[in-house]
Formats: sequence, C-alpha cells, structure tokens
Amino acid sequence: MADPVDYDQRNLRHIAIDQWREAAAYAFPQRDQSRNPLRDDYQAHAAGLLAQLAAALPDLAQARPQDRAEVGVAPGVLISVETRTPDERSRVTAVKIPPGLDFNAQDIVVLRSSRMDDRTESAVLFVPDQARPFLQGRIAAYGADPGNRRRPDVDRFEVVERILTAEARALFAPGTNFAGAAIWWEFWVREAPGRADALAQAAMGRGLDVHGDRLVFPDTTIVLVHGDSAQILALATATIGAVAEIRRATGTIRPFLERGETVIGQADFVADLAGRITPPPAGSPVVAVLDTGVSAGHPLIAPGLAGALAYDEAWGADDHAGAGGHGTGVLSLALYGDLQGPMTDRRDVALTHFVVSMKLLPPPAFVAHEPRHYGLVTQGAVALVEIDHPSTLTYCLAVSTDEFTAERPSSWSGALDQIAAGSGPGDLGDPVRPARDRPKRLIAVATGNVSGGMRDAILVQGAIEDPSQSWNALTVGGYTAKATLTAVDWQMTPVAAANDVSPFSRGSQALPNDLTPLKPEVLFEAGNMLADAAGFCGWSPSVSLLAAGSDVVVEPLAPMWATSAAAGLAARFLGQLEAALPGLWPETYRALTVQSAQWPAPIRRRLIGRGEHWKTSTKAQRQAVLRTVGYGVPDLERAVASARNAVTLIAQAEIQPFAVGADGRSAVYNEMHFYDLPWPREGLEALENAVVILKVTLSYFVEPNLTGRAATRPDTYRSFGLRFAMKKRGETDAQFRARVNAAQEKDGDGADPEASHWLLGPKAVSAGSLHCDLWRGRAIELASHDAIAVFPVGGWWKSHIGQRRMGDIGRYSLAISIEASGQAVDLHSELEAQVAVKAAEVEVGVGVEP
Repeated sequence: MADPVDYDQRNLRHIAIDQWREAAAYAFPQRDQSRNPLRDDYQAHAAGLLAQLAAALPDLAQARPQDRAEVGVAPGVLISVETRTPDERSRVTAVKIPPGLDFNAQDIVVLRSSRMDDRTESAVLFVPDQARPFLQGRIAAYGADPGNRRRPDVDRFEVVERILTAEARALFAPGTNFAGAAIWWEFWVREAPGRADALAQAAMGRGLDVHGDRLVFPDTTIVLVHGDSAQILALATATIGAVAEIRRATGTIRPFLERGETVIGQADFVADLAGRITPPPAGSPVVAVLDTGVSAGHPLIAPGLAGALAYDEAWGADDHAGAGGHGTGVLSLALYGDLQGPMTDRRDVALTHFVVSMKLLPPPAFVAHEPRHYGLVTQGAVALVEIDHPSTLTYCLAVSTDEFTAERPSSWSGALDQIAAGSGPGDLGDPVRPARDRPKRLIAVATGNVSGGMRDAILVQGAIEDPSQSWNALTVGGYTAKATLTAVDWQMTPVAAANDVSPFSRGSQALPNDLTPLKPEVLFEAGNMLADAAGFCGWSPSVSLLAAGSDVVVEPLAPMWATSAAAGLAARFLGQLEAALPGLWPETYRALTVQSAQWPAPIRRRLIGRGEHWKTSTKAQRQAVLRTVGYGVPDLERAVASARNAVTLIAQAEIQPFAVGADGRSAVYNEMHFYDLPWPREGLEALENAVVILKVTLSYFVEPNLTGRAATRPDTYRSFGLRFAMKKRGETDAQFRARVNAAQEKDGDGADPEASHWLLGPKAVSAGSLHCDLWRGRAIELASHDAIAVFPVGGWWKSHIGQRRMGDIGRYSLAISIEASGQAVDLHSELEAQVAVKAAEVEVGVGVEP
C-alpha cells in the first residue's frame, strides 16, 4: 500500500520503498536444551497469560484515540509485561525481559523496559490492533502439548508473569511530574523513514513548538517538543507506537564545560567532533564575521576557516577578547550553530560554507575606535575581506554601541546601508557605475544586549542599539528555548519562559513607528537569564549556547549568550541558505529568511487567537508586538523549499522608479510592476472556510542620504522606496491599477474601506527597506486575490534633482507564500500547471525552483 500523500512535506521526493522492507529474524545459536523447566503447568501458565492479555487489550471500538495522528504506524495499544520473581536462592541479577519478545514482522515491539527493586523487569509493548490474533495464537501454541518437539516460544513467554493494561504514561520515566509547567521533552522516535518528521508535524499541528535540532542514532531519532505535561501526554497518546520513550530534556551545556580530571573533558569533546567534520567543498559560499579575531588553530574552526584578517595588521588576527574570547565563539556558531547539538549527536558534520574572520576591534594595547569612526572602519574591513574573497555576500556584525540613539540613522548605520547597497566609495567605480551594477551585500547585525539587573528592569525591553537601526541590514534579536536548570542553579529561576523573547534582546517598540524601520526582523537563539531569590538576573552556562573558546589548550569550549550568539546563528543560516540556493541576490536571501520565519507558540498567542482572523487588537498594538519579536524564528527548510500545501513564489526584478519630467527640470514617477499571478484558485475554493495564511515580503536596498532631516523625513534618507499592494476581493484589474496609482503619493495614508485581514496593513509601512505583512482568513476569500503590484514612493533620487539620479535603476526581491498547513490540498501542482502554460507565452527573467 502506497504512503498517504504528505502535503506538508517541504522536500518533495520520489516515493521510497523502505516501508515494504521486512527484516529477517535473527537466528540464535543452538543451545543445550537440557534445562530445568520454570513452570509446572505450561498450559495453565499460557491460559493465565491469555486471560491477562484479554483483560489488558481494550475493545477495538474504544482503543483508538479520537485525534490519532498519522505517524507511519498501524493503530494499536500498549501493554505492560512483567517477569517472574527469581527464586530466593537464585544468584541472578534479575529475571530479564526476553530479547525475543518482539515480533518485528507484526510490529509487536518492546518500546521501553525497566528494572524493579525485586529483581524483576517490566516492559512496555506496542501491539498493533491487527496483530492481536497473532499474539494470542503464539501464546496459545506455547501452552499446547508439543509432543516430542521443543515447546514453541518457551524463551519468550516462560519468564512472563503478568500482562497488564498500559497507557501513554508508561512511556515516561518513573516519577515524572505530570502537573508541571511547560518544558522541553525528548520524544524517542522509532527509526523509520519520515516518522520523526511526521511526529514533528503532529506536534506543531497541536500548537506545540518543535526544536530544529535532532539527535540521530541507528534505531532512534530524538525530537525535542515543548509543552506542558498535559499537552505532551496528549501527543504521546495520539502517536502510540511511534515513540519508544519520553523524557524531560536536559537542555544544558554544563557537562561540556568540565575541564577533565575525573570526567570527560572539553578536549575530548572537541577531538571527537573534529574527527567527524567534513570541510566545505571548494567554491562554497563565504560568510565574513567582523569581531575580535579568531583562534585560527582551533580544531573546530580550522576546517571551515578561509582566512583570518585584521583591520590593522599590527593588531594581529588572534582573538584578544577575554573570558573565552568572542570572535572565535561567533565564528563557531556561524559554522555549526550551538555546539551542544553536534557534541551530543553522533552524526558526521558536513560544513556547507566557509567563514572569514575580520578583526574589527583593536586589542587593549591599541587605541579603541572613537564612536564616530565605526562606520569608516567597518567599510574598510569589508573592503579588505573582498580583496581575497571578492564573492563574499554575507557579513555578520555582533558589535553595537549605546553612545548614539537608534531613533535616527547614524554614521555607523548609514555606513552599513552603504555597504549593503554598494554605494560606498570603493563600490562606485571609475567611471561611476549605475546603481544596479554595483555589488550588493547582506549584513546580519545584532540588536545589542540588555545587561543583567533586577527582574523588573530586565522585563522592560530596551531599545535597539546603534547600528542595528540600519535599513538594509537584517537585524537579529533573540529568543530562547533554554529553560532547563541543573543542580548548580539551586534556587534560581529562568527569567524567560521557553520559546519566548530572550531577556538579552532589544526591540524598536519604543521608537517612532513612522520614522524608524521595524526591528528586529528575525529572532535566533540568544540564551536565557537566571534570577535569584532577590530578583537579580544574569547569564548562566546552563541556559547559554555552547561555542568554541579562544584558549585552545585549556578551555577550547566556552558558553556564548545574548544577541552576539543570535547573530552568529543568523550568519550560519544565511551561509546554509546561499549554499542550498546559489546565485540569488542578497535581497532575495533576506526576503527568504524573513519569509521562512514563524513565531514560537508563546509569541504566536499574542497575535493569533482561536478565530479565523488575527487576535482582536489595533494594528498599532500588533506593530508594537512585532517591534519586539520581529517576524519570528527563521526555518531553513521553509526558506529552501515549498510543499504541496504551502507554496512560495519568488520574483527578482529591476525597476526604474523615477524619470525626468516633461519640463526637463523635475522628476516624476516612472514605472510600477503588476503581477497577474499564477494562483491556486481551485485549491483555495475547495478548502472553502479553512483558515489559510498569505505572507508577502518585499526586500530591496536603499542608498542612504545621511542628513539632519533624515530623522524625521524617511523619504530624504532613502534613494527610493517601494511598496506592494494585493488585488482585493471583487476588485477588477482596472480598479486595482487605479488604486495603486493613487497610492504612490499617499504612501500609507487614507482609510481602507475593505475589512482587512492583514496583520499590519499598508498604513503601517513607512521607513525601512524590507516590508512584510500577513493575511489570515478563509481560503475562499483569498481565492480572488490573484494579483499584486510593486510600485515606487518618493526618495532623494526623485527630490534631489541636482544629484541627477532620477533615471537610475534599482532592484527588488518579492516573496509570496500561500500556506494551508495540515490541509490535503495540492496547491503546488496547480501552480506548476499554470506556470508551464505561461512559459510558452512569456519569458520569465528570473525563476527559482528549490
């Protein structure tokens, strides 16, 4: 029987035949059959087991849970099997669960077993409903008179004393607190193709968060799920047979920070991981980290390090930061992510991209950069990187300052905008090149950090720090999934709940909405703080990330926390994204990163209720939330590929926003782009009232114009602005085009008479060069929103006539996603058919097929 269609799968693959495989039973060696029987009456023993089994197996009509998830396992139940008590004089350690108690061909399997104090053992078995007669028949045959033959299955059933009913609780470790708060849990998923993915989908379908990292062993894949005990128990019940065991996740890096002596030390962990690393292939993307330098000889850094540079050669390229270094840790996160995963996992690690270290900050013996020089130094550092690595697209900056307010552009943030747009002095060329021909770059910059302090002060999120207000940068805030403590943390409590905003992170909610970009755009893991009994909060290794340390000999591993860690993870994400989808524009990688982001459950509940639309609140209130949490946590799989029921459309285009007017002295608006989209109308109409989400992200880079007016006039700071508009329900093409033309001069002003399903709406868009919004509602209502326009709004290319830039050409990337997660609908095939028809008529400039 073929697999049911997995409409949520984002890696569309050929049909696998693994589920048709049946392993042959192991043939045990011949043994001496002359042994003393353990049972006086095997027929009576078998009859007793059959009676217990009948009592343990619920009626088939009541056995299946109402919300059973499809996880690649036949319907079934759990039973508990206990062995007999050994004789008093017996020297055996315990009467063990027989290794042959599994019947693999029938999928009757032992999920977990445990040792009792009375030297017995118990096991939890999964028995598929269709295998009940088989098991009953084997027990009956065991009790029948064998005549001159050996008694069948005597090694299986002879030691079994009791068979009892078992529930999903039996999969949890003894002593599990089922009344506790939400934490991370380990689901030990039985190995089978796609089963771990299916369980993860089942968890997310119930509103639970699933960690992106997994531990893979020959027979088990450990999936981390976050929820309270009731939610986890419900998930366990719905996935009976797929999960062998459920444990509270340890979730701490403390074991890896031990120095050795009586335990496995840091050097051992580093050596083990170093032996499993495959360097990136030649020609792989390069990610440059601008920080405090690097310990280039570190066994974990060397395989992926393409260069170690310094802004001033006299500084040296080594990592001069104390307490385990800083640049080395960020570089390791940019290569591997949180080292806790690969340190624990036994899989080989194949790197997808290189890193380059550029020492941006001077050692203590040298004069530190004065704040006003940060921008120049950063631009110079980028230029030095590109002498040896001219194809570098992605940069990571985990450094910030509070010496300038983020309420307005600064020289540093403006320099970052120039670097991204290719409008710095070294990018112009001689003769000066048009804007579209200059190099573009993507910069991931940290928001800056909230320092430790009293809880009341910590919980009031501070404003982002310079230069993270940069329009063109991808500003990275922090969330945290780390809330597990150890004995060392006695009387301490996590400041943030798991999967909520990290207490280290900063936001832009206190900044003017109409004058400043929405920052941060995305969140990555930044670690947590712990609070003591008096309410003082600070970092702790237990809730930090694990990174490479600068002292290779003594402490090659070090804890890493705050938005510096988050920026390192963002750099890794961007390197992996470029490796998976090479050749796209930096603007597109930024768009896909934001497009792939989702809010973890605690954050999602602030925006989405139980209704079909957004939670009841004003758009200003929603924007305040987004200025704290951004658009969520990016997901690489979502960024790289679509699914049958979740499709992303991508466009890359050049646009000339302005032109010289008829009088030859002024500038006028020039062109806008309308997309008569391929649209899954039939699929959406078939879904009728099912809730779907449309997400649109428009990404472009502006050339900054840093003036005193820029703080209150965004149009004087940007070279040009772009906006998008979707065709409304019931709107004709002519009406749509007329509305877009009228919107150019208004730039977000005016009321929208249509009941809006948009999270923010057009009035929320003003500053910034990335605009993202989400539509949530019934599928039938989205079916007619089948066109989108991209159009320009004012900028200094238009208003500053003396610059003679009114005829210049910019470019943008547009990402549109339609998501009907959990729905059995193939939107992807419907769109592919339309694209195939259109391909014969129109030559598409740029197309992407993951």
